[in-house]
Amino acid sequence: MRASRRGIIMLIMVWGAACAPRQILPVAIIDPAPLLETVNARRQALEKGLSGSMELTFKNDKQRFKGRVYIVAYPDGRFRLEVPAPLGGTHLVMASDSAEILVFYPGENRAFRTSVDGRSLNPHLPFPLPVDPTILPALIMGVYPEGRAALNAQARLMDSGEKILITGPEGSGLQFTYLFDKIPGNPLREITVRGRDMKVSVRTRREPDHLPRDFELTLAEGVLKGEWDSVAPYGGDEAALGLHLPASVPVTDLEASP
Repeated sequence: MRASRRGIIMLIMVWGAACAPRQILPVAIIDPAPLLETVNARRQALEKGLSGSMELTFKNDKQRFKGRVYIVAYPDGRFRLEVPAPLGGTHLVMASDSAEILVFYPGENRAFRTSVDGRSLNPHLPFPLPVDPTILPALIMGVYPEGRAALNAQARLMDSGEKILITGPEGSGLQFTYLFDKIPGNPLREITVRGRDMKVSVRTRREPDHLPRDFELTLAEGVLKGEWDSVAPYGGDEAALGLHLPASVPVTDLEASP
Protein backbone atom coordinates (compact mmCIF):
# COMPACT_ATOMS: atom_id res chain seq x y z
CA MET A 1 0.00 0.00 0.00
CA ARG A 2 2.85 2.40 0.87
CA ALA A 3 4.56 1.73 -2.50
CA SER A 4 1.28 2.23 -4.32
CA ARG A 5 0.70 5.54 -2.52
CA ARG A 6 4.24 6.70 -3.38
CA GLY A 7 3.63 5.86 -7.04
CA ILE A 8 0.43 7.92 -7.11
CA ILE A 9 2.24 10.93 -5.59
CA MET A 10 5.00 10.66 -8.19
CA LEU A 11 2.41 10.44 -10.99
CA ILE A 12 0.69 13.61 -9.73
CA MET A 13 4.03 15.46 -9.59
CA VAL A 14 4.92 14.43 -13.15
CA TRP A 15 1.45 15.35 -14.42
CA GLY A 16 1.65 18.76 -12.70
CA ALA A 17 5.02 19.49 -14.26
CA ALA A 18 3.73 18.49 -17.70
CA CYS A 19 0.70 20.78 -17.36
CA ALA A 20 2.66 23.83 -16.18
CA PRO A 21 2.98 26.49 -18.90
CA ARG A 22 6.38 26.53 -20.55
CA GLN A 23 8.35 29.69 -19.98
CA ILE A 24 9.17 31.43 -23.25
CA LEU A 25 12.66 32.91 -23.20
CA PRO A 26 14.54 35.35 -25.45
CA VAL A 27 17.35 33.79 -27.47
CA ALA A 28 18.66 36.77 -29.45
CA ILE A 29 18.59 40.55 -29.71
CA ILE A 30 17.27 41.58 -33.13
CA ASP A 31 16.93 44.79 -35.10
CA PRO A 32 13.72 46.56 -33.98
CA ALA A 33 13.41 48.60 -37.20
CA PRO A 34 11.26 46.11 -39.23
CA LEU A 35 8.90 45.60 -36.29
CA LEU A 36 8.66 49.35 -35.68
CA GLU A 37 7.79 49.76 -39.34
CA THR A 38 4.82 47.42 -38.90
CA VAL A 39 3.72 49.24 -35.73
CA ASN A 40 3.98 52.68 -37.36
CA ALA A 41 2.14 51.51 -40.48
CA ARG A 42 -0.68 50.21 -38.28
CA ARG A 43 -0.79 53.52 -36.39
CA GLN A 44 -1.05 55.47 -39.65
CA ALA A 45 -3.80 53.17 -40.94
CA LEU A 46 -5.86 53.78 -37.79
CA GLU A 47 -5.44 57.56 -37.80
CA LYS A 48 -8.65 57.75 -39.85
CA GLY A 49 -10.43 56.25 -36.83
CA LEU A 50 -12.30 53.05 -36.08
CA SER A 51 -16.01 52.38 -35.98
CA GLY A 52 -18.02 49.34 -35.01
CA SER A 53 -19.93 47.63 -32.26
CA MET A 54 -18.65 45.72 -29.28
CA GLU A 55 -19.83 43.81 -26.23
CA LEU A 56 -18.60 45.91 -23.30
CA THR A 57 -18.40 44.70 -19.70
CA PHE A 58 -17.21 46.36 -16.52
CA LYS A 59 -16.88 44.76 -13.10
CA ASN A 60 -15.65 45.74 -9.67
CA ASP A 61 -16.82 45.12 -6.10
CA LYS A 62 -19.69 47.62 -6.35
CA GLN A 63 -20.60 48.00 -10.00
CA ARG A 64 -21.51 45.80 -12.97
CA PHE A 65 -22.26 46.63 -16.58
CA LYS A 66 -22.73 44.47 -19.64
CA GLY A 67 -24.13 45.55 -22.97
CA ARG A 68 -23.57 46.28 -26.61
CA VAL A 69 -22.17 49.68 -27.53
CA TYR A 70 -21.55 51.45 -30.82
CA ILE A 71 -18.37 53.46 -31.02
CA VAL A 72 -16.33 55.72 -33.29
CA ALA A 73 -12.87 56.52 -31.94
CA TYR A 74 -9.70 58.31 -33.00
CA PRO A 75 -6.20 57.93 -31.54
CA ASP A 76 -6.16 61.67 -30.72
CA GLY A 77 -8.81 61.17 -28.02
CA ARG A 78 -12.00 61.99 -29.92
CA PHE A 79 -14.78 59.44 -29.65
CA ARG A 80 -18.51 58.92 -29.75
CA LEU A 81 -20.14 56.04 -27.89
CA GLU A 82 -23.81 55.03 -27.92
CA VAL A 83 -25.50 52.53 -25.61
CA PRO A 84 -28.85 51.21 -26.94
CA ALA A 85 -31.83 51.02 -24.60
CA PRO A 86 -33.09 47.48 -23.80
CA LEU A 87 -36.49 48.09 -25.44
CA GLY A 88 -35.26 50.13 -28.38
CA GLY A 89 -33.98 53.63 -28.86
CA THR A 90 -30.85 55.01 -27.21
CA HIS A 91 -30.06 54.87 -23.51
CA LEU A 92 -26.86 56.92 -23.54
CA VAL A 93 -24.73 58.97 -25.94
CA MET A 94 -21.24 60.07 -24.90
CA ALA A 95 -19.00 62.22 -27.08
CA SER A 96 -15.59 63.80 -26.60
CA ASP A 97 -13.73 66.31 -28.76
CA SER A 98 -10.57 65.59 -26.69
CA ALA A 99 -11.18 68.80 -24.69
CA GLU A 100 -14.50 68.05 -22.99
CA ILE A 101 -16.97 65.20 -22.68
CA LEU A 102 -20.73 65.50 -23.12
CA VAL A 103 -23.10 62.77 -21.94
CA PHE A 104 -26.78 62.69 -22.93
CA TYR A 105 -29.60 60.44 -21.66
CA PRO A 106 -32.40 60.90 -24.25
CA GLY A 107 -35.02 58.97 -22.27
CA GLU A 108 -34.44 61.14 -19.20
CA ASN A 109 -33.89 64.40 -21.11
CA ARG A 110 -30.75 65.24 -19.14
CA ALA A 111 -27.11 65.81 -20.00
CA PHE A 112 -23.77 66.31 -18.27
CA ARG A 113 -20.65 68.09 -19.42
CA THR A 114 -17.11 68.01 -18.02
CA SER A 115 -13.55 68.69 -19.08
CA VAL A 116 -11.60 65.58 -20.10
CA ASP A 117 -9.32 65.95 -17.08
CA GLY A 118 -12.26 66.16 -14.68
CA ARG A 119 -13.15 63.22 -12.47
CA SER A 120 -16.76 64.05 -11.58
CA LEU A 121 -18.45 62.29 -14.51
CA ASN A 122 -18.14 58.68 -13.35
CA PRO A 123 -21.06 58.73 -10.85
CA HIS A 124 -23.33 59.62 -13.79
CA LEU A 125 -22.22 56.73 -16.03
CA PRO A 126 -23.24 53.05 -16.14
CA PHE A 127 -19.51 52.25 -16.15
CA PRO A 128 -16.63 54.52 -15.11
CA LEU A 129 -13.94 55.96 -17.36
CA PRO A 130 -11.00 54.44 -15.48
CA VAL A 131 -8.15 56.27 -17.24
CA ASP A 132 -7.54 59.66 -18.83
CA PRO A 133 -10.26 59.74 -21.53
CA THR A 134 -7.90 61.47 -23.98
CA ILE A 135 -5.76 58.33 -24.21
CA LEU A 136 -8.49 55.71 -23.72
CA PRO A 137 -9.35 55.42 -27.46
CA ALA A 138 -5.67 54.92 -28.32
CA LEU A 139 -5.26 52.29 -25.62
CA ILE A 140 -8.21 50.14 -26.72
CA MET A 141 -6.87 50.34 -30.30
CA GLY A 142 -3.39 49.38 -29.14
CA VAL A 143 -1.69 52.45 -30.66
CA TYR A 144 0.35 55.35 -29.36
CA PRO A 145 -1.58 58.39 -28.13
CA GLU A 146 -1.57 61.28 -30.58
CA GLY A 147 1.66 63.24 -30.97
CA ARG A 148 3.89 60.79 -29.07
CA ALA A 149 7.08 59.38 -30.59
CA ALA A 150 8.59 55.96 -29.81
CA LEU A 151 11.55 55.84 -27.43
CA ASN A 152 14.15 53.17 -26.64
CA ALA A 153 12.83 50.45 -28.92
CA GLN A 154 14.18 46.97 -28.15
CA ALA A 155 13.39 43.72 -29.95
CA ARG A 156 13.95 40.08 -29.05
CA LEU A 157 13.60 36.75 -30.83
CA MET A 158 12.00 34.22 -28.49
CA ASP A 159 12.76 30.49 -28.37
CA SER A 160 9.18 29.90 -29.55
CA GLY A 161 9.93 31.68 -32.84
CA GLU A 162 7.82 34.70 -31.82
CA LYS A 163 9.24 38.22 -31.77
CA ILE A 164 8.72 40.92 -29.15
CA LEU A 165 9.10 44.67 -29.53
CA ILE A 166 9.20 46.84 -26.39
CA THR A 167 8.99 50.60 -26.57
CA GLY A 168 7.15 53.58 -25.10
CA PRO A 169 5.66 56.87 -26.28
CA GLU A 170 7.64 59.92 -25.24
CA GLY A 171 6.41 61.56 -22.02
CA SER A 172 3.51 59.14 -21.50
CA GLY A 173 4.80 56.89 -18.72
CA LEU A 174 3.50 53.94 -20.76
CA GLN A 175 5.33 50.85 -21.98
CA PHE A 176 4.08 49.09 -25.11
CA THR A 177 4.97 45.43 -25.75
CA TYR A 178 4.11 44.07 -29.19
CA LEU A 179 3.98 40.30 -29.74
CA PHE A 180 4.53 39.12 -33.32
CA ASP A 181 3.49 35.61 -34.33
CA LYS A 182 5.98 32.95 -35.42
CA ILE A 183 4.15 32.12 -38.64
CA PRO A 184 5.57 33.46 -41.94
CA GLY A 185 5.40 37.23 -42.11
CA ASN A 186 5.37 37.55 -38.30
CA PRO A 187 1.92 39.21 -38.09
CA LEU A 188 1.20 41.34 -35.03
CA ARG A 189 -0.86 39.26 -32.60
CA GLU A 190 -1.14 41.12 -29.30
CA ILE A 191 -0.31 44.49 -27.75
CA THR A 192 0.16 44.96 -24.01
CA VAL A 193 0.33 48.46 -22.51
CA ARG A 194 1.53 48.97 -18.96
CA GLY A 195 1.41 52.17 -16.96
CA ARG A 196 1.18 53.18 -13.36
CA ASP A 197 -1.40 50.86 -11.72
CA MET A 198 -2.75 49.93 -15.16
CA LYS A 199 -2.51 47.20 -17.77
CA VAL A 200 -4.22 46.94 -21.17
CA SER A 201 -4.13 43.89 -23.42
CA VAL A 202 -5.32 44.17 -27.04
CA ARG A 203 -5.55 41.16 -29.32
CA THR A 204 -5.60 41.77 -33.06
CA ARG A 205 -7.27 40.13 -36.02
CA ARG A 206 -5.21 38.46 -38.74
CA GLU A 207 -6.32 40.97 -41.32
CA PRO A 208 -4.76 43.92 -43.11
CA ASP A 209 -3.92 46.73 -40.66
CA HIS A 210 -4.20 44.27 -37.72
CA LEU A 211 -7.55 45.65 -36.55
CA PRO A 212 -8.32 45.03 -32.87
CA ARG A 213 -10.32 41.96 -31.87
CA ASP A 214 -10.79 42.65 -28.17
CA PHE A 215 -9.24 44.40 -25.19
CA GLU A 216 -8.99 44.06 -21.44
CA LEU A 217 -8.16 47.05 -19.23
CA THR A 218 -7.23 46.21 -15.64
CA LEU A 219 -6.94 48.81 -12.89
CA ALA A 220 -7.46 49.06 -9.15
CA GLU A 221 -10.97 50.44 -9.89
CA GLY A 222 -12.04 47.35 -11.80
CA VAL A 223 -11.78 45.53 -15.12
CA LEU A 224 -13.17 46.89 -18.38
CA LYS A 225 -13.43 44.43 -21.30
CA GLY A 226 -14.56 44.90 -24.86
CA GLU A 227 -15.00 42.40 -27.69
CA TRP A 228 -15.59 43.84 -31.14
CA ASP A 229 -18.52 42.29 -33.04
CA SER A 230 -17.65 44.39 -36.07
CA VAL A 231 -14.83 46.87 -36.62
CA ALA A 232 -13.52 48.79 -39.60
CA PRO A 233 -11.64 52.00 -40.39
CA TYR A 234 -14.14 54.84 -39.99
CA GLY A 235 -13.45 57.17 -42.88
CA GLY A 236 -16.80 58.92 -42.38
CA ASP A 237 -17.74 62.52 -41.66
CA GLU A 238 -15.82 63.67 -38.60
CA ALA A 239 -18.58 66.17 -37.83
CA ALA A 240 -20.82 63.19 -37.03
CA LEU A 241 -18.83 62.64 -33.85
CA GLY A 242 -20.30 65.76 -32.29
CA LEU A 243 -23.26 65.67 -29.94
CA HIS A 244 -25.83 68.36 -30.73
CA LEU A 245 -28.49 68.60 -28.05
CA PRO A 246 -32.01 70.00 -28.41
CA ALA A 247 -32.31 73.45 -26.81
CA SER A 248 -34.80 72.05 -24.30
CA VAL A 249 -32.26 69.67 -22.71
CA PRO A 250 -30.77 71.01 -19.46
CA VAL A 251 -26.99 70.49 -19.27
CA THR A 252 -25.24 70.15 -15.91
CA ASP A 253 -21.67 71.49 -16.02
CA LEU A 254 -19.89 69.25 -13.54
CA GLU A 255 -16.66 71.24 -13.51
CA ALA A 256 -18.31 74.64 -13.30
CA SER A 257 -16.99 77.00 -10.67
CA PRO A 258 -19.34 77.64 -7.73
